[in-house]
Amino acid sequence: MKFEGEVQVPITSDKLWEYITQPEKIASCFPGLKNFSKEGDEYKVVGTTGIGFIKGDYKASVKFSQIDDKTRTVGLIAKGNGLNSNVDINATINVLDNPTRLKYTADVKISGILASVGARLMDSAVNKILNDLFECIKTKASSE
Repeated sequence: MKFEGEVQVPITSDKLWEYITQPEKIASCFPGLKNFSKEGDEYKVVGTTGIGFIKGDYKASVKFSQIDDKTRTVGLIAKGNGLNSNVDINATINVLDNPTRLKYTADVKISGILASVGARLMDSAVNKILNDLFECIKTKASSE
């Protein structure tokens, strides 16, 4: 499944870029975050989330695949499991000017029980999780 979106952020693009390139800051926006730690070049995340009637704990590893200061692009690769399912995410986040905004694209692959929920329910649930994540980043980056 492919997802994309854009969130306008009322701060300078320099400040936003500085914020999103610090995983420790954006981690607090992950759904139901319980634990966040760095192990080598990966970040380990433990939290609780749910899609529809399926709720439970998840564990994920998140890695920055690229940070390009010139184009203000961050690439992320996340692999997670929980809720008797596996999720692979390959995402790109761009900081854009005039007005300052975050633009994201994400390719999400889901297997297991969550995959059986159905595309319509899954699409809206993943969209909500992504929108909540980026709205949280917007709020926190703007309040610093």
